[in-house]
Amino acid sequence: MEYVNASSVQQVLDTLAQADGGAVVLAGGTDLMVDFKAGKVQPQVWVDVTRVPELCGITVEDGKLVIGAAVTLTTIARSPLVRQYFPSLAQGCGTVGSLQIRNSATLVGNVVSAQPAGDGAMSLAPLAPTFTVLSAQGARQLSMGEMYAGFARSTIDHSRELVTKISIPLPQPGEAASFVRLELRKSLSLPMLNCAAMVHVEDGLVTWARITMAPVGVGPVRAQAAEAFLAGKPLTDENMAQAGQLALENANPRSNPLRGSREYRLDTLPVIIRRALEACRDQLAH
Repeated sequence: MEYVNASSVQQVLDTLAQADGGAVVLAGGTDLMVDFKAGKVQPQVWVDVTRVPELCGITVEDGKLVIGAAVTLTTIARSPLVRQYFPSLAQGCGTVGSLQIRNSATLVGNVVSAQPAGDGAMSLAPLAPTFTVLSAQGARQLSMGEMYAGFARSTIDHSRELVTKISIPLPQPGEAASFVRLELRKSLSLPMLNCAAMVHVEDGLVTWARITMAPVGVGPVRAQAAEAFLAGKPLTDENMAQAGQLALENANPRSNPLRGSREYRLDTLPVIIRRALEACRDQLAH
């Protein structure tokens, strides 16, 4: 077994290409090490990317907030730039696991692990992020939905590809985003339900809405029926409550002995959706 402490993106790509499927990218490692100990992954080469300068920053470039792939959840949660432009993302990243986990884990890892209810991934989903992915074959840009191949399965090939950054369009006037989590306890607990929303309101009417919810399917699931209903309407209490009910059309939660039955989740989801929309409305009012 070989350990490579990479110092550049090119070194990472060269190492992955030379290993020909036998390497794995290591950033936070909070999920990867669990899989390794369980025998689910047995790489011949570990490529540590935590000291690659190109992957470690949070910047504003060309009207977008850019987050490097090796930036930890703690850094994102505390970042003045993230808090300024996307406080809901800072909130979501600040609820993952525990402080010790957040000090190592990354937002990209929270997405690439493809768990259905990752708080970081959920709070990111409605913000229309784009992921830059590099390999020996070149570069590609993926949307949030394109990052998921199925339940707990990512489209990213860990042994051949490197996600380098997340790019998020900066919010415009009339836009607001929120994140809501239903939990058994405040740390070291996966959510019973979580929801994130982003809306654009002009002249008192919703121009568009993006609402994501989990765990109700594969990754963050869009509440498409609720989004369509809200378009062209004001964010009144009645409309937000109706949107919450319509979200059930796109939700298919499973029962979990620790985090709630399917029936409980279906009963509670409309309330979580409504709270997320109320938070957006409150922001726009200020």
